[in-house]
Amino acid sequence: MTEFPDPRADGVRLAQDRPVRISVIVPVYNASAWLQECIHGLLNQDYDHRHFEIVLVDNNSSDGSKALIRRHPRVRLLEETVQSAYAARNRGVRESQGDVLAFTDSDCVPTSNWLSVIASQMRSRATQAVLGSIEPASAGDAMRLISNYEAARLEYILKNRRQRAYFAFGGNMAIRRVAFDLYGPFPEVSRGGDTLLLQRIANGAGPEAVEWMPHMRVRHLEWQSVLHYFKKSFTYASARKRTRHLGQSESLTTSECLHVFRSLSLGLTRWEKIELGFLLSAGRLSWVAGSVL
Repeated sequence: MTEFPDPRADGVRLAQDRPVRISVIVPVYNASAWLQECIHGLLNQDYDHRHFEIVLVDNNSSDGSKALIRRHPRVRLLEETVQSAYAARNRGVRESQGDVLAFTDSDCVPTSNWLSVIASQMRSRATQAVLGSIEPASAGDAMRLISNYEAARLEYILKNRRQRAYFAFGGNMAIRRVAFDLYGPFPEVSRGGDTLLLQRIANGAGPEAVEWMPHMRVRHLEWQSVLHYFKKSFTYASARKRTRHLGQSESLTTSECLHVFRSLSLGLTRWEKIELGFLLSAGRLSWVAGSVL
């Protein structure tokens, strides 16, 4: 198991003459179908293994997840009994040691340069949080179009500093530990705790504290069909309604969504534009249904 000195002793700066120490934190709940690929991706990072630790937090799994994790001596296994992915992440943070906290999910596989991209961006003192893209497991055209649109939408929000529209996903984000100590922990809600924390960071440290890194990529193994995308839209809208009193992010205006669509459409064929328009319309209907039901 990797051991680091206490990062709090270094204050807010990461010294330029030493590597960035990273703690990778992954909540796990009945993930045996995906977990081996996730662990393999984490163990095969091109970042020096001496400078990152892998912390997986089991959240009451009843399948073989814990046994699978124990096969890997470089992976630290913790257990959290409070049933919440955010509670599991908070537990991992409390018992980790890195300067930077990198979060992904047990059904996600980071690219081999994932940690290198995070470390490079975290060299900037202004950066407190970094978000990357999530790609579908399926290589189908419909999934590719949706994935590209979602990445373009998040890029538009962050590049234009639309602070009130900032949102996050625990499957691919990194936060400087001192920022987490100031603005965390994750609210232990059913959904949206990552967005609530990001909003706190942006409100406290300023919108420039959050950066978009398109080369910080993970592949979402469970995301294999557009039906899954529609279900997620419904689920997140429903959860957003329940946490509205905590202060959620606002949606982009219709004109802003059209701007993102037109920008993305420059590289699409006529039929791809029609297909993407249909998919986004169906996704919007799923979101509206989740918001009212």
